[in-house]
Amino acid sequence: MNSGPRTLSMIIGILGALMAAFLIIEGLHLIILGGSWFYTLAGIALAASSVYMIRRNILSTWIALGLLVATALWSLAEVGTSFWPSFSRLIVFLCVALIATLMAPWLSGPGRRYFTRPVTGATSGALGAIIVAFLAGMFRVHPTIAPQDTTHPQETASTADSDQPGHDWPAYGRTASGTRYASFTQINRDNVGKLRVAWTYRTGDMALNGAEFQGTPIKIGDTVYICSPHNIVSALDPDTGTEKWKFDPHAQTKVWQRCRGVGYWHDSTATDANAPCASRIVLTTIDARLITIDARTGQACTDFGTNGNVNLLTGLGPTAPGSYYPTAAPLVAGDIVVVGGRIADNERTGEPSGVVRGYDVRTGAQVWAWDATNPHRGTTPLAEGEIYPAETPNMWGTASYDPKLNLVFFPLGNQTPDFWGGDRSKASDEYNDAFVAVDAKTGDERWHFRTANHDLVDYDATAQPILYDIPDGHGGTRPAIIAMTKRGQIFVLDRRDGTPIVPVEMRKVPQDGAPEHQYLAPEQPYSALSIGTERLKPSDMWGGTIFDQLLCRIQFASYRYEGEFTPVNEKQATIIYPGYYGGINWGGGAVDESTGTLLVNDIRMAQWGKFMKQEEARRSGFKPSSEGEYSEQKGTPWGVVRSMFFSPAGLPCVKPPYGTMNAIDLRSGKVKWSMPLGTIQDMPVHGMVPGLAIPLGMPTMSGPLATHTGLVFFSGTLDNYVRALNTDTGEVVWKARLPVASQAAPMSYMSDKTGKQYIVVTAGGLTRSGVDKNRGDYVIAYALPSEE
Repeated sequence: MNSGPRTLSMIIGILGALMAAFLIIEGLHLIILGGSWFYTLAGIALAASSVYMIRRNILSTWIALGLLVATALWSLAEVGTSFWPSFSRLIVFLCVALIATLMAPWLSGPGRRYFTRPVTGATSGALGAIIVAFLAGMFRVHPTIAPQDTTHPQETASTADSDQPGHDWPAYGRTASGTRYASFTQINRDNVGKLRVAWTYRTGDMALNGAEFQGTPIKIGDTVYICSPHNIVSALDPDTGTEKWKFDPHAQTKVWQRCRGVGYWHDSTATDANAPCASRIVLTTIDARLITIDARTGQACTDFGTNGNVNLLTGLGPTAPGSYYPTAAPLVAGDIVVVGGRIADNERTGEPSGVVRGYDVRTGAQVWAWDATNPHRGTTPLAEGEIYPAETPNMWGTASYDPKLNLVFFPLGNQTPDFWGGDRSKASDEYNDAFVAVDAKTGDERWHFRTANHDLVDYDATAQPILYDIPDGHGGTRPAIIAMTKRGQIFVLDRRDGTPIVPVEMRKVPQDGAPEHQYLAPEQPYSALSIGTERLKPSDMWGGTIFDQLLCRIQFASYRYEGEFTPVNEKQATIIYPGYYGGINWGGGAVDESTGTLLVNDIRMAQWGKFMKQEEARRSGFKPSSEGEYSEQKGTPWGVVRSMFFSPAGLPCVKPPYGTMNAIDLRSGKVKWSMPLGTIQDMPVHGMVPGLAIPLGMPTMSGPLATHTGLVFFSGTLDNYVRALNTDTGEVVWKARLPVASQAAPMSYMSDKTGKQYIVVTAGGLTRSGVDKNRGDYVIAYALPSEE
């Protein structure tokens, strides 16, 4: 053998030995923790192959091929043919086997004679082809649940909101029922690929310094309305995007800067439709004001509240300033505006009340209030000097409204600090993570349904509930509310009384290991309909290669995890899955009302948490924040350290996907398909953007738009695209590149002037990116070319 191959075999052998040492040592660590023996055994085999490679012995090739076969069998036994788990198990040993085979002509030994040139060529070619197939597979979508029946469902009459709003999109979810359903037919599966940018508008309010552009526009008549992160409202021409007017409330806060939508009200009793404030845009601000604006002129309605403002901090007490932030679109229910607000998570005890209030849209007078300590307070005003009781669950999403039942439905979060429940009130326990139905005119409670008992991991219910009438199997329908949760549980209830339509059962959950005084609920409710809720197993641990997968398995074995609701404790990290970001977060879902198909996106990221004394955290250098890795939870015995469940390489420890779009047949309760959504193309990893459109399925923001023509539009991925999917198959049938990522649900309308249908998205950049690079202020409308 000449010096070149000799040197190469030495280098290959040394590198292989180093990899083998890692597998053996860390594999032994996993064995001690009670985990799989495979990694150590594989490391021993790789070490033997490496030694023989250094000795230039053909046994190196034989062992490498044997190791590949053994790994393939082990992988098949653990994860079947699932692509991403198989990739991380096999790709390294495929490369090792290929290199060892290519080196065979320069190796010696008794088995050398079997490696003739044709055999070597065929074997290395086959291995190379498998590697290429794996690499190509990285760029293909691998369904979580593949569609079994791709035929379009038989259409049924839409009954949830028979009064479709014509060509308009007058509310956050198009109607007060929140279905996000566009009944227009101009854009369909046959022509969606021809969509082009029709116009672009820049708000001038860039999503910088922690601000997020998450607004979904509304459209009424000849005007589109959008609010930017600092609650600046712009009125636009629906065909050109030309600005008609702009209203700036000069909201004063540097925390939680976002506006997800505005409301709209028209005075049906007005004799002059053009009278001042006969039509109003309803706006809440991040500094806790409620404002109405003349929809025609953009001037504040000065007869509303005091000088055009209602102070939403009234009645919330001294802790409310700097803690209470309305960000969601207000609900207009007849002549009542229903509002709630976000309350800072996990910072301290004594946070303000989560009261939900109804205001007269004409005058701004408070009509009613609902709070967990007095759910039948209704129209009874506060006494002089009285405040709503602190530390109660709050509504930080958008409510829904059924005018026939005269009921408002709203989701509630959890009492903060979320991770400590040792001194929670009975009222908070009764209403945490609940959906509540109240009389729209009085605020008096009719019923409530709790989606989690004594929540200790921030499983807020925040998605706008969807109201839809579900076929009852006897030729009629049943009025339903679809309650989506961060837990991934989807509760389908009769909206008249809150009784489950889809079965719900109570299951026992872990009861040991919590710190002293931390009360645990013995049971939790589980719906027969859920997405992304499967209990994690050691074989679910992932990584780009076998090495970080091994480290993730070690972490999994080292942390505490006994399924959902495993208690967070002070002794070891606890895995939280579904994570506290979801499941289904504030974006919610959409319903194709013509077929009864629920479209809903989710997040599938595991997190971990651990209690730590505040003094110890300070000594360790942790800086408290409500959203970061350490939350102080002042007033409780413990702070909480928490983060994503990542490998040392910065990749998620749980197998992909991390975000999906799902189609659910509401008539049968079955998931029709579940598809990974989004690629890593624009997602920074250790400060570097990969630029590769690998569809792992990434965490999603906001919600979808469903159309009558069997399309679902979505833009809230972590890559810079808006997409349209076939609702029967989940296949992406169109996508367009955005200037920056979007965090908002798309909407659609028809122009009264040109007859064109538009799809509109907003784009402000990646969420919580920590930098001001690649941020935006875009409103983009898509339409078919004129000849279409």
